[in-house]
Amino acid sequence: MELIKSRVLSEGSAWHIGSLSAVYLSQGLSGGTLFALTTYLVSIGASVTDISLLLSITMIPWTLKVFLGPIIDSFTLNRFGRRRFWILISQVAMMLALVPLMFIEVKAVSLTLIALLTLHNAFVAISDISIDALAADSLREDQLASANGFMWGSKTLGRGAGMALATSIFYGYGVNEAFSLLLILMSLTFLFPLFSQELSYKAGLKSESYKNRLTLRDLLTGVSQSLFNMSALAAMTFMLFSNIGYGIFDVIYNEFYIEVLGWSGEDIGYLRPIGMWLGGLLGLSAGLLTFYFGKRFLLLFFITCQAFIFLAASTFTSDTPDTLATIAIIGIDAVDAGWSVLIFSILMALCTSNTSATNFGIFMGFGNISMLIGNNIAPLVLGSGDYSFAFLVAALTLIPCWLTGYYLTRS
Repeated sequence: MELIKSRVLSEGSAWHIGSLSAVYLSQGLSGGTLFALTTYLVSIGASVTDISLLLSITMIPWTLKVFLGPIIDSFTLNRFGRRRFWILISQVAMMLALVPLMFIEVKAVSLTLIALLTLHNAFVAISDISIDALAADSLREDQLASANGFMWGSKTLGRGAGMALATSIFYGYGVNEAFSLLLILMSLTFLFPLFSQELSYKAGLKSESYKNRLTLRDLLTGVSQSLFNMSALAAMTFMLFSNIGYGIFDVIYNEFYIEVLGWSGEDIGYLRPIGMWLGGLLGLSAGLLTFYFGKRFLLLFFITCQAFIFLAASTFTSDTPDTLATIAIIGIDAVDAGWSVLIFSILMALCTSNTSATNFGIFMGFGNISMLIGNNIAPLVLGSGDYSFAFLVAALTLIPCWLTGYYLTRS
């Protein structure tokens, strides 16, 4: 009995935070492998248009999270837990979607590759919104910042590890072997949610058990309570612009570093994970950092740093020292992780309990649409100017985030 109690997702216990972080780690490993795959594909001849197509289509399931939220809020099987039910089935499905990539040849951006990765991302998106809803339901508000630090830190560390491992295996052995290792690692992280137990009520509100089913009226009431206010409007505006620059960067940076700066795909694949690991450490320490510096200062500081990195990249040429180019590719992920942890804790605090999946899905839907916009306009921006112009546009898209971030972090 004591063993079962120790695996209950409550009170911010080591198992509780570890389980939330394990699911995020699994998503990070998947995302890091995709980062490595785009670098590998560019190094063997894929164009900016190819990478834009790959990232744009595989990103579509993430933009549909706004529609997934009501389903996750409205249906579950109590035997597995309100949120844990969706986490378990999505984790299994996202692994099964990758099984064909253990066997088929991958030498270019193909319809088969796009279809499999899109299917995989659809289940990753379900897993993501389910674990976010579980965090919002099972954590007290005073635990959100530090827990988000562990969760996002784990995801970012996972991205770095996934990219570093996949890069080594892509160039040393092959694509099939890299996806085989990814599936093994994801299977190990799956053990945490598999052996967990979920509360049947919102953390701190034991007398208010969750409903097995929510009516349309329940959904609309929960959404209106969370989203029909100035803070929610500011948060949605922030998210709508938050990832445009990053989306542009993700499409063009491989070709820019390889063709303009003279780097190899392996150079990129081994260096970029360092920024992800630094971002992971920033995420893990976010709670402590906000205690000393305040949430407003840190959020605006990280957004400003990201804008300056884009501006610096706009000045890079073939004569740019490798040191500066290295700082840029490492820094972009580190500061992105920094502000992501902070904004996610703000978003979770804006969500109500019964419809937290729907509410958080709406916020994140805007963020994912932002990434999709960046991925899609990258070839157009590049075609309208050059790499300098593209990086400049990326920097300018962060201005609305700075303004709305200032408002969201008011006392």
